[in-house]
Amino acid sequence: MNFPTPTPLPTNETKPLNWGIAAPGEIAGMFTAAVNTYGSQNITAVASRSFNRANTFAQEHSIEHIFGSYDEMFASDTIDAVYISNHIDGHLDLADAALHAGKHVLVEKPLHYSPSRARETLALAREKGLFLTEAMWTRYLPQASVIRQILDSEDFGRPESMVASFAMDNRGVQRLWERGTGGITYDMGIYPIAFAYEVFGKPTSITALGRCTPDGLDEGSLVRLEYASGAEATLVISGVASFPCQATVSGEHLALTLDHPFFVPTTLRLSDKELYQTEESWADGTPVKGHSGLYYQAEWFAHYVRQGFTESPVHTHEEIVANLELAEEICRQLGSTPSL
Repeated sequence: MNFPTPTPLPTNETKPLNWGIAAPGEIAGMFTAAVNTYGSQNITAVASRSFNRANTFAQEHSIEHIFGSYDEMFASDTIDAVYISNHIDGHLDLADAALHAGKHVLVEKPLHYSPSRARETLALAREKGLFLTEAMWTRYLPQASVIRQILDSEDFGRPESMVASFAMDNRGVQRLWERGTGGITYDMGIYPIAFAYEVFGKPTSITALGRCTPDGLDEGSLVRLEYASGAEATLVISGVASFPCQATVSGEHLALTLDHPFFVPTTLRLSDKELYQTEESWADGTPVKGHSGLYYQAEWFAHYVRQGFTESPVHTHEEIVANLELAEEICRQLGSTPSL
């Protein structure tokens, strides 16, 4: 089959939002640089508990308004939406405060450790008629709409099985190995977990094997998921081993592979199911590489806000909670306790 055309960005029909950055760390810098370089959104404010830190970030990214208090920025009329990128255990405290101030919210993934805590904040957003979603930015890349069209096609057939891996040696990233800020399943594993949900939905059976550090934090796992349809998914997650971070979905008639690393703009390969495969490949052909792809979600976020949505149609509140439940169950089976 031929590769379908990606869904175009709604940039030309959407008035830009004014954004505030809450907690200007490394990923916030990537997000801001991507939006400023490729996007149409306006990042107009930044807040940190340290005014000096906020000021440094503002100078680096040419941001006009600087706040030494999150609440002060949330109350300001200089922003319509806020991007939250503090530590996982504090995501929803800031999200709640922003929602109470009437701001739309994009929260860095994962939304939280606790599915029940996540439900509370998602319900608050719906109650207030505000848009809130998790920054599962891969869902908004041009390739994501291509993937969805392929998986829904008769040529591909019913998706039957999947293997996805996110495994790299991140032992030098301190936050991943501390309670409240890390946990390999939540920080890295959330990508293959979310992709499995996109392909198959919620699993009926979860089996996880792996090991934890002496401090009780998960460092890697092999996860088998089974579904009511008879489909299955295998996830390889590790913060110490390095393997190709690829994903392959096998359908009734064809197989679709997302090249390493599968969760950024990459090459898609569509093949038959023979030993010596015949395949076609596709890439979006734009200069947007790696984490510069973060800007796509900001564009779609603004579009959904203008449409009056409270959740993303391609990454629903139900899915966000289901993926957190899966991460929680993996950690339970491993004996890991990554939250405070």
